[in-house]
Amino acid sequence: MNNIYKQPIDRLKRHMAEYQPQLKRAIAAIAILENTDPESDEFCNALAELHVCSTILEPYSEGMLEAIDQFTEDSVAEEK
Repeated sequence: MNNIYKQPIDRLKRHMAEYQPQLKRAIAAIAILENTDPESDEFCNALAELHVCSTILEPYSEGMLEAIDQFTEDSVAEEK
């Protein structure tokens, strides 16, 4: 692998490793929302869990996008 891409790949792996558990929690919360009475405590708790997961996921998503953008920035720098 080209050394210029090692850092973005490492960043992507790190962000994905931290992103995946939160994504699984969000998916589980969505399943509860789909299958539970909206008036129940379980529904409210799942909605709160989904909100927390979304808040946590956002910076990791941004970090992944920045790492992906680094590939194109490095490619342009290599061409010059």
